[in-house]
Amino acid sequence: MKKYREFTIFFALYFGVRLFSYYFIPGTPINTIVSVVILTTAAFFIFKKNLLGWTIVLTELLVGGSGTFFKIETISLRSVLLFASLTIYFLQNFRLFLKFQGRNLLIYLLILVGAVGAWRGYIFGNNFSRIISDSAPYLFILYYFPLVNLLQNAAWIKTARSIMTAAICGGAFFILFTFIGFGTSFFVLQDSYYHWFRDIAGGKITFVEFNFFRLVLNEQLLLAPVMLYFIFLTISSFRKYILITTPLLFLLAINLTRIYILSLICGTVVMVFYEGFKKSFKPVLAIYLIFLSIFISIFFISSGGKSLGLEVFGLRLQSIVIPNSEESSLSRLLLLPKIIEQIKVHPWLGSGLGSTITVFSPVLKQNITTPHYDWGYFEILSELGLFGFCIWILVVFYLLKKTKKQPIWPFVMLISLLVINITSPALFHVFGFIMLAFLLAYPDHVSPEQSRVPFHTPSPHEV
Repeated sequence: MKKYREFTIFFALYFGVRLFSYYFIPGTPINTIVSVVILTTAAFFIFKKNLLGWTIVLTELLVGGSGTFFKIETISLRSVLLFASLTIYFLQNFRLFLKFQGRNLLIYLLILVGAVGAWRGYIFGNNFSRIISDSAPYLFILYYFPLVNLLQNAAWIKTARSIMTAAICGGAFFILFTFIGFGTSFFVLQDSYYHWFRDIAGGKITFVEFNFFRLVLNEQLLLAPVMLYFIFLTISSFRKYILITTPLLFLLAINLTRIYILSLICGTVVMVFYEGFKKSFKPVLAIYLIFLSIFISIFFISSGGKSLGLEVFGLRLQSIVIPNSEESSLSRLLLLPKIIEQIKVHPWLGSGLGSTITVFSPVLKQNITTPHYDWGYFEILSELGLFGFCIWILVVFYLLKKTKKQPIWPFVMLISLLVINITSPALFHVFGFIMLAFLLAYPDHVSPEQSRVPFHTPSPHEV
């Protein structure tokens, strides 16, 4: 009963946060006051070494979307919580930070890469706010240090499981509410809800056709990796875990981001070979059929029975291999020569964080300057040079080696993230760093039985 009570609380909190930020947008006095209260409460409990403090931090990360619902003046609550929580943790456990070897060294190298990139961006005159927004995510890798202990605490892990489940279900209902709102014209493009969804919730709304709206949220960056974890669980117990996997499939059906679908396919192929074709093929096939059924049903209903949406789905997949067939894919293709030119100018240390690229847009029919490179690995090369790229390769290879020794789900989650980073800034996004911190902190020696419990709940003698 406690598990369901926790789920209900966090599920209600998910919608409460969004409703609050709609009426009291970030930066307003009431929003600032609530943000200060949350910050003070979390800092107090972390200082007292009470798990509730880290639960508040985790809740903000999972329930707080892209981190733009609460602000203290102009700084997001997520950033202030990061600084406050890690400062307190450092003062209480400073010896943990003094070990310049193993994983600590990898983390400090990533921090160094971010610092050098910020310095390079500053001396080249890049926009200061862009430098800050590009360099700040590197600090989230420092959550590795508290996670090492938190992932050994059974009580905290159970609460974390409830928060994650509530965030998944809440996200599905939130997207469904938004989709129905625009599909029925209760909401319209450019109205107040549209601007709140785009500017505060960090979402993107694109009309496709036949009354179907593609909805994307920034926090869905880890949609495919998380889905792979639940697919792993579903293979072992289909009836038990398909209920939580289905909302994720619904989110992907509305999101329709091509690289997410490709990363999911790559991850499941690896998982099927690892887990065994005979054991895993049927559940994986059932999951993909459920996904396709959800997409067809949504498109059929939204179009009033005029289309199954298969032509749209096919076009999205086709544009992966034939970029010229779709405008956004063509735009990405046009960026590539410009990025390569920029890499050649500063090949060793890069042009710095906060860099931009100027290219002709076939959509707007004019030259535009954008900080969005749409090529994750080339963006690392362009901004950080070979120095930064080699550090990233070192970290990735270490994690591949580490996760390969564990049950398959951490490995396929990492593979999925690496695939997403081909066209998106997945690795060096806030959520990317949080996932890397989690994978680094996850226990090295976990039995297959333990690995099938979400986040591995330790036995009492392990805590």
